[in-house]
Amino acid sequence: MILPDLFEFAYVPNWFDHLGTLAEMAMPESWRFTHPLIPPKNPDTPILEKYVNYVFKKQVIDFNNFQYESDPEYADKIFYLRNEKACFNTGLYTKNYKSIYGCFTRNKRKDTMLDWFFRGFFDDVAPDMKYVQPLPDKPGFLLPITGMTFFPAWDTRVNVNHILCDPDNFARLPMVVQRAKNLSLLLETAVELARRKASFEPGIVVPQGYQGKVQFLLPLCLLDTEHTDLAMTLTPMDGYYLGHTCLTLEMAYLNARLIGRPVAPWLLELVT
Repeated sequence: MILPDLFEFAYVPNWFDHLGTLAEMAMPESWRFTHPLIPPKNPDTPILEKYVNYVFKKQVIDFNNFQYESDPEYADKIFYLRNEKACFNTGLYTKNYKSIYGCFTRNKRKDTMLDWFFRGFFDDVAPDMKYVQPLPDKPGFLLPITGMTFFPAWDTRVNVNHILCDPDNFARLPMVVQRAKNLSLLLETAVELARRKASFEPGIVVPQGYQGKVQFLLPLCLLDTEHTDLAMTLTPMDGYYLGHTCLTLEMAYLNARLIGRPVAPWLLELVT
């Protein structure tokens, strides 16, 4: 079993430089927030950094499950780990629509105990990828029975008590909203308004990746019907959606990016 943390798995020198190279290789995309809530240590590609770290973690967890429980051959298609090479598919593509892989070799440095050394990001014809076969597949997420389709007509049941009583959820609400006496009513009204909007603009509801599964993100307007304040995660159930977690818009963007490049206006306005 291998560790799902990139920096516990391998020695990774010049990490930010590698991310810059990856951003140049991949199709053009915004990889930083215009006005981040907290200034990142990596000012140029913080979104890409979180994306790659999550993809690595997910692929390793899936690899461990198949390798040791059911299907070692399929595990190779998730995370390649043989002899002197290790490799995973980032889920990103070059400008020529070729998959981009993160590649490792055995670590020969004597100043670290880690078994692997991160070589960099490459496409399938790079010299470092010459002996990698099979090539790992891109990350996948378990779809609900309804697939990627959001049904606005379904009821949305909101676990208001969890959102208001859980410190993490409550802290994500705007400060002025936290002091409202009718907060539970305000929250449920915002959910209903968003559901009605989705009937006319289905594109405002965005799929997100969470713990290997697909959920939906519903944008909530609490103070101004034209301004999104936060997002609610919706889990598809049997004919209805369960809303039980609120996310900041940055958190929502990061989760949505795991599925694909966000195109909803309320997310696009966050990035440069």
